[in-house]
Amino acid sequence: MAVDIASFKTLFSRGQFDYGETLPEIRDADITAALAEANAVFNLSIYPTADLADLALSYLTAHYLATDVDAADSGGQTRLIQNSRSVDGVSESLEVPDWMKVGEFAFYASTYYGQKWIMLTMPYLGGAVYSVEGATNP
Repeated sequence: MAVDIASFKTLFSRGQFDYGETLPEIRDADITAALAEANAVFNLSIYPTADLADLALSYLTAHYLATDVDAADSGGQTRLIQNSRSVDGVSESLEVPDWMKVGEFAFYASTYYGQKWIMLTMPYLGGAVYSVEGATNP
């Protein structure tokens, strides 16, 4: 299965996005644009199965879609990772692991969907390095 508009809507069918053709609803064109952005940075070959690759691509697409919606809602202002907030005596502090907040992962860690993509992808980005005692013959 490849990721397309129908499979995206099926995966995110519990109200994560409000689909429709009237703004501010998410249009098929919005999903298509986000999928194109995700495909531009997506490395299919690092995932061991096609199903896992599709799931990771779907979350990466959702990340780009969420950032596009946030940009439209905020007039294009940058949205930073929230660390804490207080309203009427209620406080909330959200912490993203340090390794997600630095380098190339910082952009993706700014949304729930980007964090899910990182968690699906991270096991395939690193590798194990082993040393074995030995010698060469002259």
